[in-house]
Amino acid sequence: MLSRVANLIYWTARYLERCENTLRLIDVNAQLVLDLESHDDFHDPRIWEPLVYVTGEEKKFFKLHGKIATEEAVVQFLLFDRQNPSSLLSCVAGARENARCVRDQISSEMWEVLNTFYLKLKTQDYQTYVQTGSNEYIADLKLRTQQIYAVAESMLPRNEGWWFYLLGRYLERADNVSRILDIKYYMILPDRHHVGSALDVIQWGSVLRSCSAFEAFRRTQRGQLKLESVINYLIRDKEFPRSILASIAAAENCLHKICVEKNPAHTRALLTEIGSLREHLENSEVTAILANGLHEYLDNIQSRVASVGAATVDCFVNYGPAESTLA
Repeated sequence: MLSRVANLIYWTARYLERCENTLRLIDVNAQLVLDLESHDDFHDPRIWEPLVYVTGEEKKFFKLHGKIATEEAVVQFLLFDRQNPSSLLSCVAGARENARCVRDQISSEMWEVLNTFYLKLKTQDYQTYVQTGSNEYIADLKLRTQQIYAVAESMLPRNEGWWFYLLGRYLERADNVSRILDIKYYMILPDRHHVGSALDVIQWGSVLRSCSAFEAFRRTQRGQLKLESVINYLIRDKEFPRSILASIAAAENCLHKICVEKNPAHTRALLTEIGSLREHLENSEVTAILANGLHEYLDNIQSRVASVGAATVDCFVNYGPAESTLA
């Protein structure tokens, strides 16, 4: 496979995963606002602010919308703002453009679903979101992203392109979950009198829902929702497919599939790097993570995931003529 094609497929998957993550965050946050209506926190201006920080585009947001993160400003910024490179519209446009360049590598059905999604989304704005109703509108958009996943799952050949597609998806997922945990933990860290209260349970429940983990968590974990159990589940659970560990392990498997017939010397460093990250996650203990600082731990994970992504591009895309690993 040509390196250019592999790179386009890889980034198509990353953009699509980012789309789903953005939709999930907005949906969960809207539900959290309703849950907090009986609490003083309902009027806290920080209710919508964490979503801006998750994208890493807070400077641009506050420049465009001022210091107060209202629901309208945040939803418009995260869903429809072309000036935000992480907005839903920007990511769908990026995925569509990449897919257009590799239409011979994907099914016509996948292209049609993605193209239709973009053409409909680009005509919409915050008023569409309000008039349709936040729940119904977000549910429709999530269904469209899941249709793209379903078409890809059923129609993409299990060749190198497929493994690059999954690799991009899993690396993006690991990065997104780490950011959700980091920002949510910082923003909702309760006062001591809130620990164990109904508000505390609501807030940690919202963290799990942000990662589509609430139902799976309650089925497999016992006891009340609390900081340690939620963090341990989202970081280290091997069976939940959206945990950081499960995502990195799946990405490592993709790299092994891609590298199996390549020059071992050229790919060894990349496989060693992602294997080291997986082992680090497996050997981490939640008590030690919290004692040493959750933010510092997650920041390190994000840096290492980014390093794996950069190493992947260096290995398969930005190589010299004598270093080619893709036929």
